[in-house]
Amino acid sequence: MSRLEIWAATPTPFDPDGRLDLSVVEAQAEHLRSAGVSGAFVAGTTGEFPSLTTDERRMLLEAWAAVRPEGFGLAAQVGSNDLAQAAELAAHAVDHGVDFVAATAPFYGEAPRVELVVDHLARIAEAAGETPLCYYHIPSMTGSTHLPADVVTAARERIPTLTGVKFTDEDLIECDRIRATGVKVFFGRDELLPAGLAIGVEAVIGSLYNGLAPIAHRVVEAYDSGEPERAYELHRPFREIAAVAGRHGGLGFVKELMNRLGPDAGAPRTPWGPLDAAAVAEADALADRLRVAVEQVGKS
Repeated sequence: MSRLEIWAATPTPFDPDGRLDLSVVEAQAEHLRSAGVSGAFVAGTTGEFPSLTTDERRMLLEAWAAVRPEGFGLAAQVGSNDLAQAAELAAHAVDHGVDFVAATAPFYGEAPRVELVVDHLARIAEAAGETPLCYYHIPSMTGSTHLPADVVTAARERIPTLTGVKFTDEDLIECDRIRATGVKVFFGRDELLPAGLAIGVEAVIGSLYNGLAPIAHRVVEAYDSGEPERAYELHRPFREIAAVAGRHGGLGFVKELMNRLGPDAGAPRTPWGPLDAAAVAEADALADRLRVAVEQVGKS
């Protein structure tokens, strides 16, 4: 395996009636471990957390904790506009042995000042005790206009356990600013992995690693061998997925695609699903090509 620390943002499994199907979690964990993934990032955006109840989020994490392979990482995204709920989920996650908890800033209406974002994160960190906190920056979903490096700089004065940022953004200058604060960056734009490597990214969290982790390791190996052009070519499937998913609603399409490359986690809940017939057909065709790409890197 490459030096890259890969965490998969795991899809939440549902049965045909849209109910939580925890029987799939063990297969997900084994699939990720065998593919060279370092850990599971549970109940994030890929996990459709805004469409889950608090009880479902607790049960989902409990299922992962119960089947987690030895040495396999586990993290829980506990963000919520309801601070009491976020704190409750953070404490619950710690009780189930997570390596870190992650949290968004409030996202249905933006906190008007960075200090209020820090207040929100500080309460969550307090509930998590000594367990590390990771700030989850994903402005495409939260609408946040606060620069994450400003949030981190202010938060580090009050939150000693703030040690990471999940950075799902295209602004590489801002990513570099965060790295300069000394916290660990988990790069979250899978389709920009080569660019992330160029600015020193060493850890990632993303949805596409549910199916394409073996390719990501090869990308890093080529880059580290002084072959950036080859790394970029190996990375092509990630960019192809981003382009196709953008035509079919994004997250729901990615979930259906990853279902074809690993354990089937069922159709996405609203607002991301179900997919229409054209999107399903394109997911099937793309999955066939991706299986070939994964097999080829496995033989190289």
